[in-house]
Amino acid sequence: MSDWIGRTLSKVEIRQRLGRGGMAEVYLGQHTTLNRPVAVKVLHSFLAGDETTRRRFRAEAQAVAALRHPNIVQVFDFDLVDDQPYLVMELLEGLSLDDYLTALHAAGRRLPPETTARLIASLAAALEYAHARHIVHRDIKPANVMLRRDGAGPLALDAPLPLDADAVLTDFGVARLAQTASLSVSGNISGTPAYLSPEQAQGKPVDARSDLYSLGVVLYEMLAGQLPFDAPDETIFSLLLKHIHEPPPPIPALTPAVQAVVDRALAKRPEDRYQRAGDLATELMVSIFGLRASPPRAEAPPLAGLLDALDLLNEQARAYERALPTNNYPARAAVAALGDLARQALNEARDLAESLQPPRPAAHPFSPREFEVLTLAAQGLTNKEIAYRLGLSERTVQFHMNSVFNKSGASSRTEAVALALKNGWLKMG
Repeated sequence: MSDWIGRTLSKVEIRQRLGRGGMAEVYLGQHTTLNRPVAVKVLHSFLAGDETTRRRFRAEAQAVAALRHPNIVQVFDFDLVDDQPYLVMELLEGLSLDDYLTALHAAGRRLPPETTARLIASLAAALEYAHARHIVHRDIKPANVMLRRDGAGPLALDAPLPLDADAVLTDFGVARLAQTASLSVSGNISGTPAYLSPEQAQGKPVDARSDLYSLGVVLYEMLAGQLPFDAPDETIFSLLLKHIHEPPPPIPALTPAVQAVVDRALAKRPEDRYQRAGDLATELMVSIFGLRASPPRAEAPPLAGLLDALDLLNEQARAYERALPTNNYPARAAVAALGDLARQALNEARDLAESLQPPRPAAHPFSPREFEVLTLAAQGLTNKEIAYRLGLSERTVQFHMNSVFNKSGASSRTEAVALALKNGWLKMG
């Protein structure tokens, strides 16, 4: 069936077609019960009249619909109609990363490295969350990434990305769902040729590391302003052979540290790549900003890790300021305010560290997970870094941190760590 407009699926009235891709058509719908706009994605493939295949599709769709992460588009519902699968999804307002990069590169510009690191960190957080639940995307590319702001105004193709713009990964599992729907067998290739991993190009089984290769291609494109393997006269076959056999060209003017991250992400053998998305994001942040919040030595003073982290925040603020155009006054004002807050926090942390007495042994009031989060916070890790380390979402980390605040009577991370040290709940070193 080619015309879905006017039909009602899962209490959603289909109103207009938004686009058509290789695997699906996307429609704008209105949920009649929730009274909200949604997106409806109808896969092109038809299911054979086979109950085993139907069960496979439903199992895959249930796994995708169960994903709850701020950097993954939300799937509300799924079903079959006339043996054709469809999904009801969150309607995202914003720009696709593909459209933004195309406009940026057409103007002869590239994303600042600091912005690249921030967007890659968001996408890595989404992949880390999904991979922990045994879900592989299989089609990571800029066209499947939306850039949006939460209630802070629209994004423009010809303007620098504001600091609060975030990346949201879409079409999670759609490649797998399409394979299921069309009864694909092992050996078939799914995905977009320019972003395929070597194992995908060879029709081999894929796992989370295949997504990390594709994310590495996106990283390369963001830093270089072009794909590692792409040319107007390139055939799909020659493109696949390059992914399998050829190393990508080095990116001009890239620092050795950042180039090393790109090279490892694009390693031909899965075992030579980053094994976790969080590791890729962490190394990229370190290589771009040139600093790491190091854990304090045994003889280091209290709050040494926190002081290191605040120093790192100051450096990041200055790096963002260098990357912003001089005429982007709102963003520069926001960065200046961030720097002021970081310096104020650094001064307060130093005062607290000086006032701390040697810790005395005492039983702490925290749960094991809360104590683990507090310990990593004392080492200077941010919520995002703690989330990577523990395999949690940032929202869950903040939930545990809020519980620490409630139990300790603290109102900030700095105060919570200081109280934990003073009461002997926490020892540094």
